[in-house]
Amino acid sequence: MTAWTELTDDGRVSQPEALAGVEVRGGVIAVRLAGGLAFDVLPDRGLDLGATWWGSTPVAWRSPNLVDPGPGRDWESRFLGGLLATCGPDNIGEPRGSSGQHGTHHLTPATDVHWSRERGGDAWRVCVTGTVAHTSLGGPRILVERSILARTGIPAVEVRDVVRNVGDQAVGVPLLYHVNLGAPLLRPGARLRVDADEAVVREPLPEGRDPLLTPAPAPGLAPVVAEHRGVRGARATLVGDDGYPDVVVTWTDATLPRLCTWSWPARGAYVLGVEPTNAPLFGPERDQPHAGAPVLEPGATWRTGVRIAIEGP
Repeated sequence: MTAWTELTDDGRVSQPEALAGVEVRGGVIAVRLAGGLAFDVLPDRGLDLGATWWGSTPVAWRSPNLVDPGPGRDWESRFLGGLLATCGPDNIGEPRGSSGQHGTHHLTPATDVHWSRERGGDAWRVCVTGTVAHTSLGGPRILVERSILARTGIPAVEVRDVVRNVGDQAVGVPLLYHVNLGAPLLRPGARLRVDADEAVVREPLPEGRDPLLTPAPAPGLAPVVAEHRGVRGARATLVGDDGYPDVVVTWTDATLPRLCTWSWPARGAYVLGVEPTNAPLFGPERDQPHAGAPVLEPGATWRTGVRIAIEGP
């Protein structure tokens, strides 16, 4: 394995940014890591992750929507894809009460955004930080303090969140990390490996479909939304083959005890969403207080997050 810091120490590379590049342009923080991933951080979208590349291979799904039409349109019309869209902290899933589909995080700009590059052992590491505020006068006040970490030599990116209730009332806080995988790593016959007891689907399962198996693209194929119950290991793997590596999604199971998936293999869409969450996405549990989400007490914090890695050939 290349000792990336050695290249700067012995003078073969004059500046560390040649190996761990960070460029801010057009409201995007572009991170490019030698031997790692290249990905975009989106400050205007809750510090979520946009286009992501492993070498010359795209990892993240890109939406058929060409542009965001802006406020006043529904979440799906404004969704441009990308490797990660964070849903919550006011709602996940279908609209509920005054909260729109999948909540406000992904469409809320971050504040106090900073990036740093530092040496860590034999690697150069990049960290992007910021805060996404979900506050109201006299109402809930939730802060999501986000750190995005990646390094040279390891094709992975980690999102770490500290969720704080800085208000004076207890609040139900649903969170869902919408990881979006696309072609070519998502391909006909690709299987998502999850150690779980059962899969419960939101709508009746179309004939011949499996929530964990991606078929070939075809016009009009319906999306399949499922919750995988009794998940063990807090790990889901898009299994590779001789031509493609594994894509491994892991998460903090103490704060994200559930896993949902969204498989939409229609021609022109072709996406697999891997979605660790802390609350029910559908079903009768959403009729419970706070739509079944756990409650964050005043002054309390959660530490949570997700990691996406490429493993294998």
